[in-house]
Amino acid sequence: MTASKDKIWKLLAPLVVMGVMLLIPVPDGMPPQAWHYFAVFVAMIVGMILEPIPATAISFIAVTICVIGSDYLLFDASELADPKFDAGKQALKWGLAGFSSTTVWLVFGAFIFALGYEVTGLGRRIALFMVKFMGKRTLTLGYAIVIIDILLAPFTPSNTARTGGTVFPVIKNLPPLFNSHPNDPSSRRIGGYLMWMMVISTSLSSSMFVTGAAPNVLGLEFVSKIAGIQISWLTWFLSFLPVGIILLIIAPWLSYVLYKPEVTHSAEVSSWASGALKEMGALTQKEIVLIGLALWVFGGEAIDATAVGLLAVSLMLALHVVPWKEITKYHSAWNTLVNLSTLVVMANGLTRSGFIDWFAKTMSTHLEGFSPTGTVIALVLVFYFAHYLFASLSAHTATMLPVILAVGKGIPGVPMEHLCILLVLSIGIMGCLTPYATGPGVIIYGCGYVKSKDYWRLGAIFGVIYISMLMLVGWPILALWN
Repeated sequence: MTASKDKIWKLLAPLVVMGVMLLIPVPDGMPPQAWHYFAVFVAMIVGMILEPIPATAISFIAVTICVIGSDYLLFDASELADPKFDAGKQALKWGLAGFSSTTVWLVFGAFIFALGYEVTGLGRRIALFMVKFMGKRTLTLGYAIVIIDILLAPFTPSNTARTGGTVFPVIKNLPPLFNSHPNDPSSRRIGGYLMWMMVISTSLSSSMFVTGAAPNVLGLEFVSKIAGIQISWLTWFLSFLPVGIILLIIAPWLSYVLYKPEVTHSAEVSSWASGALKEMGALTQKEIVLIGLALWVFGGEAIDATAVGLLAVSLMLALHVVPWKEITKYHSAWNTLVNLSTLVVMANGLTRSGFIDWFAKTMSTHLEGFSPTGTVIALVLVFYFAHYLFASLSAHTATMLPVILAVGKGIPGVPMEHLCILLVLSIGIMGCLTPYATGPGVIIYGCGYVKSKDYWRLGAIFGVIYISMLMLVGWPILALWN
């Protein structure tokens, strides 16, 4: 009975939040539809945190509500007054736009590639190698995950392709070796910790190098065009290096403390892994083919990363590495496809409804009278934590960075070079904040090892630690250089 009441409470909470927000008068200067839309968006976030029903169902319902109520949630009075404007058609087009997102399909491709590692046994083989040499301590496995991701980052301009397409397929094979399974109490044995290590690794590696994540390059373009400041690859790397080294040392250990796995030592497992490797024998033909296809993560330098990912999946099918029937049964990939598609749309709706424009103007007004130092702190923190409203680092960068740069440039005395570097360096580390913050996060969350409440809790803790280190360590070092 108690469990039933708890579920009902969790189901009603998002509706209550939305209802209360809709009863509150629209803030001054904000378009009415923007406030109404924001109420639905906040209700969706509350629902995803409490998760009375699957998170994908919640985001799907939110999009449906916005499509049906588009006259009040998406479009302003001038658009509705235009007889040529078909609100229903435009709303439906908006609602389905997420399924055409290249980021969404890149994530899906990474999922299918992970399936290839599982079906061929290559993922198990690599996992056994890791366990053989580093499996005596769970903590050392955590550090290994982070280091591997960082070593790949300079050459892989897509964190989804890198963490989701290369690291995740390998790490996913480790927990079952310790009888730790997704969506099960046993997930805390070791699976939850190892999966969270990939969130740590992708957020650090994405900020460590310009080439660590695609939005970084986009950020540099905005900085160059709006602020007239050029940031080189080396300047970026050296600026984040002190922060990155400190976080590389403390983040895996702190995760181990805050999200401690049940399995901490296992000397026998190392011996067992060695024996299991002998039983597997030599590499099979399918494994060799998959190793060759794994080079898809480097193809993003030549053509679009999503196109390369889909090509890799197509070759896997054509070469019989993975049968189509296995893909159709891989519910995690399809679930993530729908979940991320709807989240991308909902995040885009904040711009479509006029909320982001109002937010930028309001912020600019409230910053009048701030000292240059206070302005930099406020702008960086607003940019960073605004990522709770976005389902993509690229979308966030494209939407918010020009606004923040314009505000900073318009306030006398603001050290624009410092502001620009701090803003772009924060793009990668904000990827740890939410389950939908970045492509790899969606993949990791979708595999079922880290519960929703744990992800949000750890994301908030490490999100604060990351940005604090950037401001307290990175900024003073920038000041010394200049």
